[in-house]
Amino acid sequence: MLSTWKKEQEEHLAKLSHEQNTRFSKLVSDIAELKLQNVAIQKSNAEIEKSITFVTEQYDDMFRKIEVLQKESQQQKDHIIDLEMKIRDIQQLTRSSCIEIRNVPAVENESAADLTAIISKVGAAVDLTLCNSELRITYRLRGKPGTVRPIIAEFINVQIKNKLITSVRNFNKTHLNEGRLNTKCIGMPGDRRPVFVAEYLPISSRKLFYEAREFAKQKEFKFCWTVNGNIFLRKTEGAKPVLVRSEQTLRNLKLDINQ
Repeated sequence: MLSTWKKEQEEHLAKLSHEQNTRFSKLVSDIAELKLQNVAIQKSNAEIEKSITFVTEQYDDMFRKIEVLQKESQQQKDHIIDLEMKIRDIQQLTRSSCIEIRNVPAVENESAADLTAIISKVGAAVDLTLCNSELRITYRLRGKPGTVRPIIAEFINVQIKNKLITSVRNFNKTHLNEGRLNTKCIGMPGDRRPVFVAEYLPISSRKLFYEAREFAKQKEFKFCWTVNGNIFLRKTEGAKPVLVRSEQTLRNLKLDINQ
């Protein structure tokens, strides 16, 4: 019995030893495989770090290039704005003695003499005598059929133009509502129409003047006007006038108001 028990124990121990050896071998194999995986992961991480470093350097380089391009773009915009203002000034100088009269219907077979007569009647309506010799040229701007095209009148000097504009403004101040300058005042047939007299502005200045008037409405500026081609804004009576040189002036004003 002892021999049999001893034999059984030896067989059992041998079996346990074999199982442990098998498990140990598998453990060693798994550890070796993990080591290989770890080496691969470390290698992969190194490649990733290298790629990240490369991408970061590329991003930094691109960011610097974008900053340079943005700076150059802003310089170009500033240069364009400067050129636009110079062109506007040149255009205004060539038309410094011109006025624009709007909302006066054309007569049948209208001639230059008819337009000259209308200018004289506008002057007479606001107590300003205008001689034909003081007018250099009169004509209507082109426009769509069926629309009332503005009349352009060029005087022999700026002083006469300014006198007429000032007289019209004073007349409108003393004659409110329907009494303001209109087609009845200058003897035009048909319904009463308000007549508007202002400096003639080139297209670029006209667009800027429109935007300035819209800005004045939105931000409750009481005055918006032009003098010798320059556009001005004034918040209230007695406030310092603001010279509107470009759209950037309006943007800066908007930022100052919103702050």
